[in-house]
Amino acid sequence: MANSEMLVVTTDTIPGKKIVKTIGAVQARNNPLLGAMFAASNARKNIEKEANKLGANAIVGLQTNRETHGRQITYYLTGTAVIVED
Repeated sequence: MANSEMLVVTTDTIPGKKIVKTIGAVQARNNPLLGAMFAASNARKNIEKEANKLGANAIVGLQTNRETHGRQITYYLTGTAVIVED
């Protein structure tokens, strides 16, 4: 799905889509040196890259955990990489 946007949901299904293959677990975190303003979007970008490397076009069951150490924020994301079609 290199030319399209990765679908990412917190649920186990995507309305209007059929999961045709479950690839497996993916996880990522942000670069904590980027600063709080970019932390969440950086983590999201990183997990999408991981899923894309595996050939997925969607991530289901996304979970987010956040740790704060002083002014530094780290987001840890986990989910399941899948292939979906209409």
